[in-house]
Amino acid sequence: MRKLTALALASTLAFGSVSLAFAADTTTAPAAPVEHGKMLQHKGPGRHADPFAGLNLTEQQRTQMRDLMKQERAAHPRGEGKEHREQLHKLVASDSFDEAKAKAEVDALTKAHADQMLSRMRVENQMYNLLTPEQKKQFNENYQKRAEKMAERHAQRAAAHDQAKTHTTAE
Repeated sequence: MRKLTALALASTLAFGSVSLAFAADTTTAPAAPVEHGKMLQHKGPGRHADPFAGLNLTEQQRTQMRDLMKQERAAHPRGEGKEHREQLHKLVASDSFDEAKAKAEVDALTKAHADQMLSRMRVENQMYNLLTPEQKKQFNENYQKRAEKMAERHAQRAAAHDQAKTHTTAE
C-alpha cells in the first residue's frame, strides 16, 4: 500500500509540474517580503516545481508548450483516478476483505498511473526539444540544482526522523 501511495503522490506532483510549464514567464517579479512565521503556498520542497521556469522562453515556445499541454489534458481528463479511489475505499470499508479484488484494483490503478506518467514524460520531452541549446543547458543545470536540494532535504528529514526515533526510544 505504501508503494501505491508513493506512486500516487509522485504522479500527482509530476503532473502538477508539467501543468505549470505552459504558464512559464520570461519576466521575474521581485520577491515579496515574507512575514516571519507564515508559510508560503506551493513554495515548499517538491511542490509543483516547474522544470521550465527561468529559461526565458520565447512567445512561440510558450505557445507551443501550451498547445502540447492542452493536448495532454484533453487526452487525460481529470477525475480518471476517482473511480479507482472509490473502489479502493469500498474494498477497505467492506465487511470482509477480498484480496483478489484489491490486488486487481491496485494493479489497475498502478497501470493507470504508469500510463499517465509515460504520457507526461513524452510531453515533457517534446517541450524540452523546443528549447534552444542554451536553454537545454540551463534546464539541465536547474535539474541538477533541484536534485541536490532534494537530496539535502531528504538527508535532513532522515536525520530528524532518526533523532526523533532515538528520543522516543530513550524515554
